[in-house]
Formats: sequence, structure tokens, C-alpha cells
Amino acid sequence: MAFFLPGDKKLGVATGRRRYDLPLNKSAGTGFLVLLIALMTFLGVMALAGSFALGSMAHHWSSGLENKLTIEIPADDATGTIRTREDIEKLSESVTERLSAQNFIRDIHALSQTEIQELIAPWLGEDAENIPDMPLPGLIAVEFITINDHLIEKMRADLANIAPNIVIDRHESWLADILRLTGALQFATLLTTLMIGATTIIAIAGAVKSRIAIHRKDVELLHLMGASDRYISRQFQRHALILALQGAAAGAAAGLLGLLAISLFAGDTAAALLPEFQLNMIHIFTLAALPAAACFIAAATAKFTVLRELALMP
Repeated sequence: MAFFLPGDKKLGVATGRRRYDLPLNKSAGTGFLVLLIALMTFLGVMALAGSFALGSMAHHWSSGLENKLTIEIPADDATGTIRTREDIEKLSESVTERLSAQNFIRDIHALSQTEIQELIAPWLGEDAENIPDMPLPGLIAVEFITINDHLIEKMRADLANIAPNIVIDRHESWLADILRLTGALQFATLLTTLMIGATTIIAIAGAVKSRIAIHRKDVELLHLMGASDRYISRQFQRHALILALQGAAAGAAAGLLGLLAISLFAGDTAAALLPEFQLNMIHIFTLAALPAAACFIAAATAKFTVLRELALMP
């Protein structure tokens, strides 16, 4: 059943664009809901970007050290006497010659003094290269065709004949701890994103309930005049969708600007210690889909809440 009002307006049938039979667009608290959705979207963008950054760094660290290890020739010998640069270079040459003859070695590279100084520059500063007498260890990067414990023990025994205090670092101990930490942090960021989504749902549901309470008499009148539950729910659903679109667009834009600002601020300081993080296409599409997800959540929450509230009405 539908009623006709003056001006050929049919109640219960949405024939006009963005026209409400309920004055939802004039309700108090509309601006607050837009601000809340914008804030939730902003936090979601930052949390997801943090998760992507952690995943990118973990992948970079693990893939870059696969089947690789570092051999260190300490700056002092077994008795504690400081080795000269010439001694370290001779030991490095001996180690390189010994390992080059092995068929399980893919590549071996002895780092020069300049390369070692570049590695320690982030901690000691650029002035480190101006200290000619500073004792520096010898470092040799080794890449295996395949690696296992038996080969490591064989290599350790061979190198002990050259110098007893040569150190073999497989990176496993500290790399496992770092990957475990980044995995925990990545899980925390994903959990934070889910909590943001849950908070958004609760906030929208509460806002819709308050509007139903404010316009309860109007809703009951529409019911009596023949408007269906779906028609009434579409009024609230469309209103929530418009507010969510405004808030999500503003929040996503603020989040992208925030990421740009962080990238510009931390680009020079972190480049030496951390791998450069760049968004790939999957990351971009995921972040771009976040406002759409916020709009979908808002519309679905509004529809479910209104239909549930209408079902409880007499």
C-alpha cells in the first residue's frame, strides 16, 4: 500500500534522488560520525602500511641472506695482540684461496677496508675512515650453492688451521629473532586493523540506533502508512553510506599524506640501516580499497541494525 501526498509524492517509494522521508541529514551528530569514520580510516591506512613495511623488511632480510654467511677475521689474535692490516689482508687471502677450491662455494668476496668502513659508518660516523690506525676486522662474504651443518663444520675445521679464532656467522641466531619480532609486530598491526573495523561497526550501529530513537514516531508513521522495512532501512543505509564516503575519503587522503611525510622524514636517516620500502601494486590496491571497505561496512551495519530494530517494534 502506498499513499500519495500533494505534489504527486508517493510515500514508501523512493522516486527522487537523495530524498529522505526521514530528516536524517539534519540529525545532530552527523559531523561527529564523519570525523570518527575519517579517523578510523586514517588509522587503518597507517596500520596496514606498517604491516606492509614490516613484511617487506622481513622478506628483504631473509631472502638476502639465504645460503650466505660471513667469515670474520678478528682484529686481534688468540693471545689478544692486535693484528696489523697487512696480517689481516694475508689471512683474508689465505681464507679466500682455501675456500675458492671448494665445489660447494658459489661466490666468495673479501671486503676491502673501504667497504668495511662504509659498513660501520652509520654507527661511528663518516670520520671513521679518517682514523688510519683504528683496528678493523677482516670480513669475507661467502655464498653457498647449498648449505648444511656438515659443510659448515668442514669449513670451520679448515679455517681453524689458518687462524684458530676465525668466526663463522651464519646469521641464523639474530635473523631468527628479528623475523620473530617483525612477525609479532605484523600480527599486532593486522589485529589493530581488525579492532579498528570492529570499532567502526560499533560506532555506526550506535549512531543508527540513536537516530531510530530520535525519529521513532516518524518511523512508526511510515510503517502505518505502508512503507516496508526494506524501504525504511534504505533511508538509513543511504545516509550512512554518504557519511562513510565523506569520512573515508578524508581519512584515506590524510593517511596517504601522513605516509608521504614519514617517507620524506625517515628516508635519509633509515636508508643505511633498513631496506628501502616501496609500495607495490598489491599494497596500493589494498590501501585504495580501504575507503570502499569502510563504505561497505557502514552500509551493511546500517541495514542490519535498522532491520533488527524494526523487527523489535510492535
